[in-house]
Amino acid sequence: MTQASAGRPALAGRADEGRWAYRSDIDGLRAVAILLVVTYHVWIGRVSGGVDVFLMLSAFFLTRGFVRRMDGPSPVRPVLHLIGIFRRLLPAAAVTLVGVLALAWTFFPPSTWRATWEQTWASLLYVQNWVLAADSVNYYARVETPSPLQHFWSMSVQGQAFVLWVVLLAICQAVVRRFRLSPDRVVGGVFGAVFVLSLWYSIVRTDAAQQSAYFDTGARLWEFAAGSLLVIALPHLRLRPRLRAVLGWAGLAGLLVVGLVLDVQGGFPGYLALWPVLCAAAVVVSGSGEEARGPARFLASRPLQLLGRDAYALYLVHWPLLITFLVLTGSDSAGFVGGTLIIVLSLALARALTAVVDTPVRAWRKGDPSRSVPVAVLVAATAVVVLPLSAWQVSNEVEARSIAARAAVTNPGAAVLRDPTLPEPPADAALLPLPTALEEEWMQLDRPCSGDRVPENGILNVSCWETPHTARAAHTIVVVGDSHSQQMTAALLPVAEENGWGVVMLAKGGCSMGLDEPGMDDQCDEWREAAIEHVERIRPDAVLTVVTRSDWGELDEAVRPGIDRFLDRMGDAGIEVLGVRDNPRFPFDMYSCVAESSDPVDCAVPRAGSLADDNPAAVLDRAGVQLVDLTPWICPDDVCVGVVGNVALYRDDNHLSRTYATTLAPSLAEQLPPSLG
Repeated sequence: MTQASAGRPALAGRADEGRWAYRSDIDGLRAVAILLVVTYHVWIGRVSGGVDVFLMLSAFFLTRGFVRRMDGPSPVRPVLHLIGIFRRLLPAAAVTLVGVLALAWTFFPPSTWRATWEQTWASLLYVQNWVLAADSVNYYARVETPSPLQHFWSMSVQGQAFVLWVVLLAICQAVVRRFRLSPDRVVGGVFGAVFVLSLWYSIVRTDAAQQSAYFDTGARLWEFAAGSLLVIALPHLRLRPRLRAVLGWAGLAGLLVVGLVLDVQGGFPGYLALWPVLCAAAVVVSGSGEEARGPARFLASRPLQLLGRDAYALYLVHWPLLITFLVLTGSDSAGFVGGTLIIVLSLALARALTAVVDTPVRAWRKGDPSRSVPVAVLVAATAVVVLPLSAWQVSNEVEARSIAARAAVTNPGAAVLRDPTLPEPPADAALLPLPTALEEEWMQLDRPCSGDRVPENGILNVSCWETPHTARAAHTIVVVGDSHSQQMTAALLPVAEENGWGVVMLAKGGCSMGLDEPGMDDQCDEWREAAIEHVERIRPDAVLTVVTRSDWGELDEAVRPGIDRFLDRMGDAGIEVLGVRDNPRFPFDMYSCVAESSDPVDCAVPRAGSLADDNPAAVLDRAGVQLVDLTPWICPDDVCVGVVGNVALYRDDNHLSRTYATTLAPSLAEQLPPSLG
């Protein structure tokens, strides 16, 4: 994705000089790679492997520039070189980020704004890949709308690798000049080691956690190392012209089909990513001789040269345009006509971005060799993004605080169902939670478990939380189970605070206490057993968990499979169970529906669509089990609504919002057993 660096003309017959020459076929290879990326994204809906080619080639150019000057009279100055790299990359990226902010503000639902802000900062700072890696394994980070900045992950990996590469190459340069060693041997040894270690890590990491490994810089470094090793290997690969031609065409053909043959997004990086990397290396090797009979002439053709010139800009703009199109049309794919429109518009914007931003910045550097120029460019490009982004976030925060100050009067939530004498909340009041605050609607306690409540089993370390002063509380309640149990903590907390109880939360998304219910991952069974043993050890006064499961459609609401075995364990330990009935689930995002609808009533559905006529948990009624049913305040008059008292009941298609769950506290308190005092 980086811009190619032009070198001196090749000196015929001198293999070592040949690797420094400007290679128009490599520019053409970059064009092929960006074509693969764009067409696979827009028309096929898959990942092509083209990004892997970019990663390899970016290290190829960077290493070539260093090695060429490493033992010469004018060695590379590492810091200035690194600043120069980002001086080339950041301006076009900054303009793209500002454009995405404008698109998000104009066309995207407000519920996506916060994620866009966070990912804009991450992209600007070249850490977007780590944000996406964390989200890929985070149950609570599920989103309906794809991020228009998701493609910045590869540029973040690239930026991080550039910093590391400059450091390593600077060390190699110092060693070469100090001990008068061969640059090829030193660089080859260092990046050979990086290649082996990173590839091993990539294979292991991909096998263990592929989704996060896909964005892991460490799992990608071997692809960069391959580009560096290719620079070292080129002078020594003296193949016959016919063999080079076969190698080149085979490599090009391999690149064209890799995205169709392999599940790139679901299987890379690991050893599978060797396919596009080795194919690209074959093409480079093919065009390195004096007579290029392979695809070199085709890759050096004028159309591909023109496209290669705009490859970086095209990568930047095509993805935001695609996601914006999908948001505006409400479609899952662009289709042929829509895809053609996106590609044509992307080509036009890429040409404009290169001509208006990238080319002038490069010309400025050539016209003014001052060292302050690259720094000035970086500062200006950063400010272009930081100023509007900060202004947008600050203005939103000011508005949110103003709305929160009036919430007790304007947003009573379930209180209007409990007390009909309450005045009607203003119709023009803002709906809570605000779209930009949805991520805060996951119920979470602030303090990790402490004292004798610290888990003995490490699998619980990140899922055990408690309220302050739990150690001194007269009564303690443990909330245990999946996210539906977790959300009930918001209703329990006001009651606990009023009575001075302690609350401990043991929650793992997708892992209910229905011990025979399939979990979201293969650790659920181990986590459940560890959670039960922890509850048995700390012996709280009661545990709260959701004991039924509702499903939209033909499946009836039912008792969670295996919940009786959990109740038996608690009964044997003498711990009372608060068995909560599940809330309804929907085939659509209820929050988005009420936020975008002119009348929230349009989003309401009959209770029978998700819940049974009678609480299925009635069969669990036994000594030591207190059943809790909040359905009358979730589906009043047998209609499951999306808004009550200017508060949205749901944050998505099945989870109650923390804000509304908090207003359910009085209704929960009425159903708690007298034994809690």
